[in-house]
Amino acid sequence: MASVEHAPHEAQIIDGTVEHVRYAVGVTEQRGLEVHQIDERGAASEVAPFPLRTKGTRTVVDVDSFLAELDRRPLPQASGTVWGNSTRGEIQAIYNDHAGALGDGSPGWRDDILALKLAADPDWVAWHKISGQYMPQGKFGETIEELRHCITSPDQADLLEIIDSIKQSTKGEFESAPTRANGALTYVYKVEVSRTAGTAGRQLEVPEHIMLSLRPWEGHPKLYDVPAYFRTEVVEGRLHLAIKLFPTREIVRQAWADLTGQIVDHLDLPVYAQP
Repeated sequence: MASVEHAPHEAQIIDGTVEHVRYAVGVTEQRGLEVHQIDERGAASEVAPFPLRTKGTRTVVDVDSFLAELDRRPLPQASGTVWGNSTRGEIQAIYNDHAGALGDGSPGWRDDILALKLAADPDWVAWHKISGQYMPQGKFGETIEELRHCITSPDQADLLEIIDSIKQSTKGEFESAPTRANGALTYVYKVEVSRTAGTAGRQLEVPEHIMLSLRPWEGHPKLYDVPAYFRTEVVEGRLHLAIKLFPTREIVRQAWADLTGQIVDHLDLPVYAQP
């Protein structure tokens, strides 16, 4: 019990629902019932050996670390939720979200967070950067040499030899065909393009496609087959080459589904999609 100075009636100190916050309640002749808040959180935090409550964002960069931390400090059943955004490659586990069906429905601060931030895989970025860009034969060979570890088909050494030795020739001619209705001749210009590679004693087949093994994000547990076109063209008498990736949007979706599926299986909690 404590008294408020100059009060004609003895005041009472009542504990609030928030730790280190109390209320002085008393009655004065001038104002009747009065309530004063006594907030001791600032003073308590200065001398407390630990924070008064857990808050802040901790960040990891791979799913194994994310799940390991959730094993070390599990999400509360009543207020723990998981949210994800595939475009940003981010997943957040919120410890103090608004209470759900297992709780009392009370609101949460939503400021105690474990975040998984996936960085774009350097090989994924590099192949997308050169996709569809025609380069001179020498520069193209150097570029593919640096990224050869991602190639699964054809054989890496064979592909580099093909790039170094490929030759392309073009032959064109007119062909005519009569039209039955009026006897007129229709002329068609046909172009035949031939590509050869290898040496005199070892001919190599120039591929139409190649296969890569890539993943959208670093730290993702799986690699995915990414097909690509192998293209050539002659520009001002010089041979240029390019790799053109097939569309990869569905691969990103599958990679995200595999990643979130691993988290769902581990936590037995859904991953809510964020905009």
